[in-house]
Amino acid sequence: MQAVPHGQGTEACQRVKKKAKAWRRSTVDAVRAGLQERYHLAVDVGLGAGLRQGEAFGLAEEDFDFSSGVIHIRRQLRWDEKGRPYFCLPKGQKTRPAPLSPNPARRAQEHFRRFPSVACTLPWRNAEAPKTALETRQRKPVTVNLVLTTSRANPIKYNTWNERSWKPALASAGLIKVVGEKVKRQGDRMRRYPVFEVSREDMFHVLRHTYASVQLEAGESIVSLSEWLGHSSPKITLDHYAHFMPEAGKRGLAAMDSWLAAHGRDRKVPGKSLASPWHRCRSLR
Repeated sequence: MQAVPHGQGTEACQRVKKKAKAWRRSTVDAVRAGLQERYHLAVDVGLGAGLRQGEAFGLAEEDFDFSSGVIHIRRQLRWDEKGRPYFCLPKGQKTRPAPLSPNPARRAQEHFRRFPSVACTLPWRNAEAPKTALETRQRKPVTVNLVLTTSRANPIKYNTWNERSWKPALASAGLIKVVGEKVKRQGDRMRRYPVFEVSREDMFHVLRHTYASVQLEAGESIVSLSEWLGHSSPKITLDHYAHFMPEAGKRGLAAMDSWLAAHGRDRKVPGKSLASPWHRCRSLR
């Protein structure tokens, strides 16, 4: 068999996909405690509803339906290459509801009391250019009451937030280390900022992975989880999170083993099986 030259044969030399990582509860608590209190809600919705970072930063107070126990994921906050913020549909170009359990709901309500929402008007953009005059009108700027903003009441720029808030919280929790320092001039002043080691698996998306792991280990269905996460199909959810299902198949095996161990009338037989009275009666005709 001829060897495949290095760098050739994509089917023979595919990159091995890393498994999604989930945090323990103690890690979540430590990172949350390392953030400013106004950003605690970001952790709560990322973990409690499986939101992506842009979806969390684009949440409005009107998206929370506490009476029904639902968060409506209607938009995400993005920034273009010129540093301008805008709203657009969530990834996959579709909105979705996500269930909101009582404890995250209480945390959200407390956040609203302590940090009032900020009315924010931004342009609406989609991945594709508008094709009709109606689509153009529908993409005019929209105003929503953002629940997560900076201390200056501005939309959160995720790159700045990652470097100034998230990574310091990771470092305080012992997940990453400071590996250097950078100096930045701001007017007549020189500001020094720590440089942290790179750890993609510990960025905001790990909260979404942790949400999935909790749901699947509790026995939630792949179909339901796929809808809550906004995946285009349950197969994508399964591909990402199958390793979070250590008991998959065991419940069915236990049920079948119990069924076969039953005796006589205690055993429930499907209505049209060979052993059922219905089938025997028809056979005698």
